[in-house]
Amino acid sequence: MEQLTYPLTGNDFLYQQLYQFIKDDILAGRLTFAEKLPSKRKLSQHLSISQTTVEIAYQQLQDEGFIYSKPKVGYFVEDIKTVNSAPKNSIELHLPSTIDHTLSLTIEDSHQAKFPFQLFRKYARDAFEVESSILLERGDAQGEPALRNEIRRYLYHSRGVHCTNEQIIIGSSTEQLFTLLTRLLPDATYLLENPGYPSIRKVLQYENKPFKTIDVDAEGIIVSEIHNQGNIVHVTPSHQFPTGAVLSAGRRTELLAWAGKNSGHYIIEDDYDSEFRYKGRPLKALQGMDNSHKVIYMSTFSKSIFPSIRMAYLVLPEPLLKRYQQLSNKPNITVPRHMQYIVTQFMQDGEFERNINRMRKIYKRKSELALSALAHYKEAINISGEFAGMHFIVEVKGNEDIRPIIDDMNIKISMLEDYMQCHKDKAFNKFILGFGGLEDAAIEEVITKLMKELV
Repeated sequence: MEQLTYPLTGNDFLYQQLYQFIKDDILAGRLTFAEKLPSKRKLSQHLSISQTTVEIAYQQLQDEGFIYSKPKVGYFVEDIKTVNSAPKNSIELHLPSTIDHTLSLTIEDSHQAKFPFQLFRKYARDAFEVESSILLERGDAQGEPALRNEIRRYLYHSRGVHCTNEQIIIGSSTEQLFTLLTRLLPDATYLLENPGYPSIRKVLQYENKPFKTIDVDAEGIIVSEIHNQGNIVHVTPSHQFPTGAVLSAGRRTELLAWAGKNSGHYIIEDDYDSEFRYKGRPLKALQGMDNSHKVIYMSTFSKSIFPSIRMAYLVLPEPLLKRYQQLSNKPNITVPRHMQYIVTQFMQDGEFERNINRMRKIYKRKSELALSALAHYKEAINISGEFAGMHFIVEVKGNEDIRPIIDDMNIKISMLEDYMQCHKDKAFNKFILGFGGLEDAAIEEVITKLMKELV
């Protein structure tokens, strides 16, 4: 093949356009099986684009099975059934694609390309071969003892959490476990961070439980505002969701003192992505600082393994553990025993912590690239919450409402006010930049395209 000539424009990201043009040519039969594609260098020169742009497009096509590579030889077209070969009256089959014309920069996006899938497949085979007959039976209502032991060990060494295996309960999500807590604390009034996690509000609304919202500032939840407002506080102290604020030392002490003064007061510590901190020493969990047994610790594997694993856990303080054991309508374990076995092996072999360390480096790099791209606009924006997690807040200076601009672009992105129940200060010029799902090579181009429209 000599070259590929496509009419690339400035209306969409270049790698998306190139990917789509080549994919369409393959599906239409214009590019056929085993046909060699131009090298990245030659195609970039021909189209006057960067080699990185070509590399991203080729990689996406290869990931989806449209092309394959031969080391030191090049890229070739896979054997794909083309659209033109189908009967005229047949229904066209659209192959799934991870790239569409709407680019996602949401909080939920994550990077999975470096996940050790081969090891996970091995653990899955073992789960259905080694102990298949045992795992078909109903398990412990709190989760597999071996998994709870691994979680206890990990929490002690990484977060400073003090607990026994018996205090740990496994569930399918933080929402499911939060529902359990409403059964343990039926007469409570809940206090939630504002802005905060919408699903927690939805659980309370569904369960008909009263709640109020407490504002968040640069030091986390404003603890002075919780007095006499309610008796259960839900907080994300290590990396506030979604602002990224870290609960200050003074407020941590104040919050623990508030909980310790009343037998009916409890703190629900949601530690959803504490593993991903890029500056300073790891923060100790509130639970590890608590001497009054008033902190309910909660976290999930959705960030540290992958989102669809549907596995979370909580640590009940001793007084609530007794109440849980006496609960007559305890829900059954909602996580399949086979999946619990797989995660147990993943942790026992040390692969869980190795994966976290690997992903921490990947996300730190993505964060640095995103911040570097935004540095060109430092006079026009403010950034906060950038030292942990897979997102941070960008405030565009001025009084203009930026939502209409974002809505007109082919970018899926969340506004800060989407996570607010109510607020004193308007957040119409603040958006949440999630960088977890972006390829490194695309970060500068994506952010540049976005910011040129906003500032």
